[in-house]
Amino acid sequence: MTSEVLPKNKIGNASAHKPAHRRIQPMDWAMIVSISVILGIFVYTSMFTREFTVNVVSVVQEYPYQIYTRFSTAGVVAAKRRVDIAAKTTGQLVEFAVEEGSLVTKGQVIARLESADAAAQRDQIEAKLKLAVANLEHARVDLAEESLNVERYKKLFEMGSVSRAEYKAAEGRYRKALSAVDAAEASIKAESAALRGAEVALEYTQIKAPFSGVVLSLNAEVGDVVTPLGPAGGSDSSVATVVDVSSFSVEVTVPGARIGEVQRGQPCAIVIDGLLDEHFMGEVSSIEPRAEKGNADFAVKVRFLEYDPRIRPDAAARVSFLSHPVSRDDDAPRMVVHKSAVVTVPGGYGVYLVKDDRAVLKKVRIGKRFDNRVEILGGVSVGDMLVANPPEGLKNGSRLMVNI
Repeated sequence: MTSEVLPKNKIGNASAHKPAHRRIQPMDWAMIVSISVILGIFVYTSMFTREFTVNVVSVVQEYPYQIYTRFSTAGVVAAKRRVDIAAKTTGQLVEFAVEEGSLVTKGQVIARLESADAAAQRDQIEAKLKLAVANLEHARVDLAEESLNVERYKKLFEMGSVSRAEYKAAEGRYRKALSAVDAAEASIKAESAALRGAEVALEYTQIKAPFSGVVLSLNAEVGDVVTPLGPAGGSDSSVATVVDVSSFSVEVTVPGARIGEVQRGQPCAIVIDGLLDEHFMGEVSSIEPRAEKGNADFAVKVRFLEYDPRIRPDAAARVSFLSHPVSRDDDAPRMVVHKSAVVTVPGGYGVYLVKDDRAVLKKVRIGKRFDNRVEILGGVSVGDMLVANPPEGLKNGSRLMVNI
């Protein structure tokens, strides 16, 4: 069999069609690294060096009333019932039974005058009354005896056993006994009236509260001789000043432009000058237009819901008108932030903390919501600055430009 011999050039062409396995040259590695670096720089630049212009809000500690405050205005504490109390009789002041600031009930003794003479007078009249009562008893016994005696003499006279003179004498003794009873009864009435007068005089040595309230001031000293108030009144004879705490209110002026935000029964918070670290709850009790012609303001009274002995009439105060009532149990300071700073993150909520011109994503626990505020239970601190309304694309570590 004859074998066919291929030309050399054909054999070379066949080998030329085999796939070539080319090794990656150093130049190729350099290109790959360069492209990776460029992509990395691009990603880093787009994610971390892009600067976001943002607004910020602060984490603050506030009372719920501050969160619900619509507006505030200044005023003065006033008492509707305020009385200067004086003695009802002239006498020497020997004791104060209360102190300034004491709560008193109606009829409670505030002070006492010297009462020995009045007590002795009362005791003397009381003894006379007891004697008059005893005399009445004796007179009634005598009257009973004389009544029986006159009846006996009448029968004897009719029988002719006694003379007319003897019968008339018996009648005389009966009438005398009857008069003695009448006199004893009249004496009892007189002594009873005298005793009531003596007891009133003794009662006048005790100066009492005319109504329940608080002792605003003591206006005399132990040892002073005090007198009743004169016809014109005045405070020269005043022993003490008492105010009705239930009538305490703060009187404020509200401009006509804001009176639409105020209504009767509206909850309020009151801060007293000198007690700035505390506040007291109240409510609007009256709204009246000012009497002056052309004055568009309104006189508003806010009454206290609870009394504190440190509150005094004429003290300066500031009233916050609230959009929502606040209970005493719920009236504690809370760490809050504007709701625009809180975002949803996997597993809960988070905020973007502004730190060194960077956004730092912090996971937080939230509590109660108050209108446009959210209570923060942990994750940030009071004073921290947070991004409000985080813009799209903001990431942990993003650069920030804060609007001032």
